[in-house]
Amino acid sequence: MTRIGRNNDLVLAVILLSLVVLSCSKGYNKHADEYYEQGKIFYENMDYDRSIDSFSKVLELAPAGEENNRVYYMRGLSYSKNRQYDKAVYDFSRALELTSTSDNDLRFLIYEMRGDAFSGQNKWLMAIEDYWKSVAEDPDHKNAKYVYLNRGWAYLNNNDPDAAIKDFDRVISRDPKIAEAYYGRGNAYLRKADPQRALADAKEALKLKPEEKRYDDLVYEINTGTKRN
Repeated sequence: MTRIGRNNDLVLAVILLSLVVLSCSKGYNKHADEYYEQGKIFYENMDYDRSIDSFSKVLELAPAGEENNRVYYMRGLSYSKNRQYDKAVYDFSRALELTSTSDNDLRFLIYEMRGDAFSGQNKWLMAIEDYWKSVAEDPDHKNAKYVYLNRGWAYLNNNDPDAAIKDFDRVISRDPKIAEAYYGRGNAYLRKADPQRALADAKEALKLKPEEKRYDDLVYEINTGTKRN
């Protein structure tokens, strides 16, 4: 079973637009600023190869820039979108090294995204560890429900359905409209040979998103005991 990624590109876009503009007074120059702005635009337009090139130019032109933690973070996001997870993990790690321990918001996001990159590599235990570190930075962060969602899937992929259920419960308590949480919890209950609860969750997921085929497939599987072709 694969992890279900959360659909929070809108959240990321807001974060992207809120990042500070690099300043010449912080170790940058005009050309580095321009490449940074270009990188953000390329990222917004899903042109990840070019966004990587632009952020790399910033780091080449200003290797000692005081805001390079954010540049590494943005390039890490771009690498993740390109499924270059090893490079993403490296950039998120560099971003963490350069980010003050008092900047809880950015550290939350970096741990969250590095956890996603580890999940992309099927390194479930490392992903789980980063998701824990993420919510430890700020348990009330607006993205916490997504961290719990992906940590739930990481637990389930690591054959720990009990821990997965607890995380899916956390998601639902924060936002009962996230269909993926019911779908994940349904899969976890099915793994625990509890078809009654599994079916209830699968039906709730399908009710929230009737167009989602995998939710309908889960209902069918539980009702019939067989998978659809």
